[in-house]
Amino acid sequence: MEVIEQIYKLRRNFVIIGLTGRTGSGCSMLTDWMRKDRPAYCADLLDLIPQKEGPLDNVQRKHRVVDSFLRKNWTSFMVIKASDVIVYYALLLDTYSAFQTAITRVCMIEKSGPETETDIVESLSTLQKEFSRLHKLAKKCDVILESDKTQTKQQLQNCINFLLTEVPSFREKLREILKEKYIATFQQWGNNIRKYNSVLDTTESIHTPACLARKIKQFIKAQHRINKEDDKPTYVVIDALRNPYEILYFRERYASFYVMSMNTTDDVRHINLKSKGYTDALIEAIDKQEKEKKEIAQRFSEQDIDKCIELSDIHLAWEKSFEQERKGQEIPFGDIKYLTEGQVDLLKQLSTYIALIMHPGLVPPTPHERAMQVAYTAKLNSGCLSRQVGAVVTNTDFSVKSIGWNTVPQGQTPCSLRCLLDLCEEKDTIAYSDYEQKEPFFAVTSRLLGAYKEKEAEKKLNGLRIPYCFKDVHTSSDEEQSHNQVHTRSLHAEENAFLQLAKYGTIGIAGGYLYTTASCCELCAKKAYQLGIKRIFYIDAYPGITKEHILSSGNLDYRPDMTLFRGAVGRAYINLFNPYVPLKDEIKVRTGVNVKAISQPEKSDKA
Repeated sequence: MEVIEQIYKLRRNFVIIGLTGRTGSGCSMLTDWMRKDRPAYCADLLDLIPQKEGPLDNVQRKHRVVDSFLRKNWTSFMVIKASDVIVYYALLLDTYSAFQTAITRVCMIEKSGPETETDIVESLSTLQKEFSRLHKLAKKCDVILESDKTQTKQQLQNCINFLLTEVPSFREKLREILKEKYIATFQQWGNNIRKYNSVLDTTESIHTPACLARKIKQFIKAQHRINKEDDKPTYVVIDALRNPYEILYFRERYASFYVMSMNTTDDVRHINLKSKGYTDALIEAIDKQEKEKKEIAQRFSEQDIDKCIELSDIHLAWEKSFEQERKGQEIPFGDIKYLTEGQVDLLKQLSTYIALIMHPGLVPPTPHERAMQVAYTAKLNSGCLSRQVGAVVTNTDFSVKSIGWNTVPQGQTPCSLRCLLDLCEEKDTIAYSDYEQKEPFFAVTSRLLGAYKEKEAEKKLNGLRIPYCFKDVHTSSDEEQSHNQVHTRSLHAEENAFLQLAKYGTIGIAGGYLYTTASCCELCAKKAYQLGIKRIFYIDAYPGITKEHILSSGNLDYRPDMTLFRGAVGRAYINLFNPYVPLKDEIKVRTGVNVKAISQPEKSDKA
């Protein structure tokens, strides 16, 4: 019994979950549930779900297993809001004047009304006294967090209390003053912190781009020390991570760190935001900023939610606004006024993965998770220089019929294995097309190689070769082709999976499913439609008109449904569904009951 407890104690004593997702996707709602100290909030789900008539199915059986486990093992989470840590940085500014400057710089750029800089300064004046008080506390707190010396439990607790009580109160007052400029201000402050370790753009920090993540880590470390003294587990949820390097920062440091993405459609997000008072103009500005394609230099310091979702371990999804559901049946739930069926479904998803984090192998994966995991693994075969994508086609029974990833046609060389130097020096010529080895393309690549030589790339690349993206070079050198996707060397992952069906033959695809780690472009969506694919499960939304145009036309019986994937993939799939100890052995050790001895009492007596 004690051995088993010690094995699982390694996992249960320290868990960190980072939430990510677009504004309005529901991250804050999840944290409200996770911070509850009553197990009922994440365990009493069976009491809320109307039981189907007839025998149970495996989905219901899984919920029974999870419910039983969490009733005994639920632990509430400490919630660290990234927005509070950003305010904490603002309170570290040396003067109130610097605090004003940090706000006015952003507000004047994001001007949405007749306010002048003087108006903004005047509106902030009500915060001056409180800023001065909190500034002193923040400075004391930071000395403790940054110190290498062991601090007392009370000192650490004061820092935690400051972040969880004083800072949120100040943040809400700041929100009321800034109104529509609040989001733009915090986005810019976050960008500055990642690069300069300050809300003001000063000197680039040695901790770039992990400054914000590093500060969050210091608060987690403080709470963990407190809990160790009290012999309590540490469960932390970070709301919300919006930069991929922050995810990598925590992933490299904590074995029990998982990223959960909250995913929903834009229509649902917009309904949620409007219910909170967001204007159409503000929502449009948020979407533009969050969906804007980031250059590599921007990715280090700015938000890149698409990449964060791509890096997520667990995907939670809902596709109907809770606001829409409120008009329908509402389910009473403790001291919450209502709980819609969609919220119950989301709680079921959340509960399942918290239970699996605490006890890997508690329940097996869903058929959708099994198929998407194959697609996720397949994408690693891709030699694409910009993005790897995997796809799987199954029949209606989830039997895999074909696998694909974005790659060049069979017999050609993937882009990651080609080198600009080889092309220009006419080496390994079979890896390059006739078009690439002739003018005018050859002249462009020669200039490109010259630019690398001027930058002394060989020294800086530290052993890396210099591959190049044909599409980037070709479309950049010909303005008429700047948005043409036809000239890419690779097949799309979905396209490749479909061609495997044609190449090797199969039956039973009509009515089947397509799983893709991205989502279909217009060209691949047409092929899925033609093949009779009934449902397309995807993780990342493609920025096109696939759903509104290709899949929303024709006879309703033939239209494929696009469904946000929900489940664990990648490293989380292995970590969560692989039990530490076989369940049969765990039960035997915990109970002391020997099934064989009881089943064969005569042999046991003779022995």
